[in-house]
Amino acid sequence: MHLSDFISEQCKDKNLASIINNISDAAIIISNEIKNVDKKTNLEVNLENKNADGDLQKPLDIFADEVLINCLKECPVSGYASEEQDGFIDFKNDHNLIVLADPLDGSSNIDVNVTIGTIFSIISRNNLPMTEAFLQKGTSQKSSGFFVYGPQTTLFLTVGNGTYLFALDEANHKFILINRVNIPQVTSEFAINAAYKRYWDKATLKYIDNCQQGEDGIRRKNFGMRWVGSLVADASRILIRGGVFLYPADTREKYSEGRLRLTYEANPIAFLVEQANGMATNGIKEILNLDVKKIHQRTAFIFGSKEEVIEFKNTCNNM
Repeated sequence: MHLSDFISEQCKDKNLASIINNISDAAIIISNEIKNVDKKTNLEVNLENKNADGDLQKPLDIFADEVLINCLKECPVSGYASEEQDGFIDFKNDHNLIVLADPLDGSSNIDVNVTIGTIFSIISRNNLPMTEAFLQKGTSQKSSGFFVYGPQTTLFLTVGNGTYLFALDEANHKFILINRVNIPQVTSEFAINAAYKRYWDKATLKYIDNCQQGEDGIRRKNFGMRWVGSLVADASRILIRGGVFLYPADTREKYSEGRLRLTYEANPIAFLVEQANGMATNGIKEILNLDVKKIHQRTAFIFGSKEEVIEFKNTCNNM
């Protein structure tokens, strides 16, 4: 089944369906540009180019953002916010849906050919002023998804009725439904950047130490560690085969509230994870129930197989 047919069946809101279809068209353009990248022009970093969060921008970051904007201009969308924008873009119309995006997640990995992607979230404006519409909780999402630009170009998508995996048919420029996604509740894999161990809080240290003790420790089983350093790559693996991803807050000043962005990284992926029978938390509260105070707000982000997310939360509660 083609993505367009799937959406027409799943979405009663034709405007929502139109937006998803246009975003998928944008992803195909971005995917093709990545594959045909000119290293001299698209991989180099201008040290003066930084996004709203202070991260260095590559030309492909800006290209992906512009492609999304151009595609969304043709949609029933009233506003757009992204990692590459300081605030938001007001399309100055009366449409009821807005879009948030990370246009090119993991772009620091472009030059070493590691998987990158595009994350998006679609929210009802709910008749709010634009300044408030982008600050709604993740529970307000109508749809979310992310594209993975790897050996295959894939799409993980939810419209609130399960999470589904699609793959791009390169010859026909269409996304084809592969299957419905269900995260295994039990896992023996965790993903964390162990280089930051010295900055972790006691709960994270305790949880990881318990995992590393293996079958001789309190967990009574051996764990493997996986870490790509690209959120879409790690999320893709966990959605398909299970596992737990941990990017906790730590003692570094800039990351005292966490590293990842709530509105256009954690919320959309948390929606997908919950719809796939997994869990997502900041260690205390569910991600989708967190209050949003600003578009580029950071958060701790732990998600994946239920057993391990619950174990991590219990460790936090017992410290």
